[in-house]
Amino acid sequence: MTRFERAFITGASSGIGRAIALKLAGRGTLVVVTARRRELLDELVAEIEGAGGRALAAELDVRDTDWVRREMERLDGEVGGFDLVLANAGVGRAVHATRLDWDAVSDVVDVNFRGALATLVAGKGLMLPRGRGTLAAVSSLAGTRGMATSGAYSASKAGLQAFLETLEIDLGQSGLKVVDIQPGFVRTPMTDNQKFPMPFLVEVDTAAEHCLRGLEAGKSVISFPWQLAWPTRTLGRYLPRTLWRLLSRMSTPS
Repeated sequence: MTRFERAFITGASSGIGRAIALKLAGRGTLVVVTARRRELLDELVAEIEGAGGRALAAELDVRDTDWVRREMERLDGEVGGFDLVLANAGVGRAVHATRLDWDAVSDVVDVNFRGALATLVAGKGLMLPRGRGTLAAVSSLAGTRGMATSGAYSASKAGLQAFLETLEIDLGQSGLKVVDIQPGFVRTPMTDNQKFPMPFLVEVDTAAEHCLRGLEAGKSVISFPWQLAWPTRTLGRYLPRTLWRLLSRMSTPS
């Protein structure tokens, strides 16, 4: 069972990232929490420290990949070396392809894909000389297939899944662990604004516990809830395109 001493988390001001930070701190981990909204990070640090935990906050926008590298190097040295790097920052909203513009696509790709890869690459650079550590990222079950009204989101998560799988292959003998976290629908501020059906919606605290149990157990892929993960990763992956398109359109507003 892996226990983490020093963790770095992006997108920690709300949602899954915040919930994971709280649970890690409750397990004795020093958590370095980052996001764009500094005031929410300060509230999180105060909550962690009020419960007897240890936390450090740093404002960070993962769209600025040079900033990501510099800040991770600085913070890694300040706390004594991360043994968990979690690329969690993500954005997404449902937009039908007929109304899609490049600004909406690029923002999702910049945060969910480029920002996540920048975090993972910087974390790899820090951990590889030490020969230990866990590189993890939150992708999504939505990365398994293209989903109606979620083109940019599904594409960004599919790309992230492929990158994580490649890291796992290439770093297999390095001592580093690579983990792909694939949630289904989780109740967060992001999903609160969505209008389409969200079957088997998971509360954020439950989602964070799924993530931590999988990380501590050394899993390579953590997917949940099982009611959605199993059919998506097995049956859904092999459904003919015509049937998948029909099911996706039926379950999503136009």
